Amino acid sequence: MKKILLGTSALVLLAGAAAAQQVTTKAPFTVTLGGSVRSDFIILNDNAANVSSREARLDYRLHLKAEAKAENGLTYGFDARLRNNQNGVGQDVVGADRKFVYMGGSWGQVQLGDTLAVDSNFEVQAPTVGIGQADYAFGPSVNQYSFYHANEGEFHTKLVYYTPVFSGFQAGISYTPEKGSAGRDNARTKIASGSNNYKDLISLGAAYTGSFSGVGVKLGGGVQFGEAKDVSATVRANVDDYVVWHLGAQLSYAGFTFGGHYYDNQGQGNGGQLAKGDDQIGWQLGLTYSTGPWGVGINYARTETDYAARGRRDDSDYMVGLGAAYQLAPGLSLQADVVKFEAESQTTGLKAGKTKNDGTLFTFRTRVDF
Repeated sequence: MKKILLGTSALVLLAGAAAAQQVTTKAPFTVTLGGSVRSDFIILNDNAANVSSREARLDYRLHLKAEAKAENGLTYGFDARLRNNQNGVGQDVVGADRKFVYMGGSWGQVQLGDTLAVDSNFEVQAPTVGIGQADYAFGPSVNQYSFYHANEGEFHTKLVYYTPVFSGFQAGISYTPEKGSAGRDNARTKIASGSNNYKDLISLGAAYTGSFSGVGVKLGGGVQFGEAKDVSATVRANVDDYVVWHLGAQLSYAGFTFGGHYYDNQGQGNGGQLAKGDDQIGWQLGLTYSTGPWGVGINYARTETDYAARGRRDDSDYMVGLGAAYQLAPGLSLQADVVKFEAESQTTGLKAGKTKNDGTLFTFRTRVDF
């Protein structure tokens, strides 16, 4: 019964497209459920004032997919990722950050809904193992800093097209009507406010995966650009148009993987809070080695923020991380990271006499994948 109900819902969402192509099918939907559960214990020593030095959390992500294939070869369905979050009173609330309907065939795939822009989906970061070392989302207790391109991980409502894969190459294009708008949200206002201050965002991206004489190669990157919603002289004096671009590469051989990533936020860093004329660039390098159930990795990330307003000094933030992971049993792994960081961008909320935040973060994780 659950398969029938899920299948009916997806068919209703795609009814217009299905009717136009005169799609008929006798095959039921195949519904799959998977995911991961991550139990973390964190120890942090830094310059932030009035904060705890240890923390524990449980983060789970459930992947739900319902897919069918029509007699004419059209593949279609619904894809979602559910995650737990805390509400205002500390209760666990489950919501879907990624959720979209799709249809595809030999011509490629179209996605409609809350999903990544194609440039983010094609990004190639520096290699990591386990928790991620000095990666782009390195800890729940020290998340004031930006070590990633500005639209990384944004699931705003959009229209996406991906080409088929040709000899390891794939490309795509996506269109986001309103930055910051997702799900049932309506964002028709033309006045910039909060995260809905940009419109008509176009993303272009491409990636390549291949191997030569035993050396694996991964390349990826892209660009996203858009317009400010409020074009009044007051706003335009302080807000740039939206432009973000990034490139990444990895090489792998005999268990070793080396790679890096570079981005330029061009005024859109730290959630779009930088002023007109500011620029933010960042880069990361990493090296990992895996053999059997073991994996170890080290990487380094750095962000440089250049402020157009000469009354504020430029900022440099960096992290260096070392980590390991061990697969104890199928679907069960133990992971650990130690990260040293220094953030000039944090100038408030610090202990007396401190002008920047620096410290060391230890994270221990038990992870179950199913």
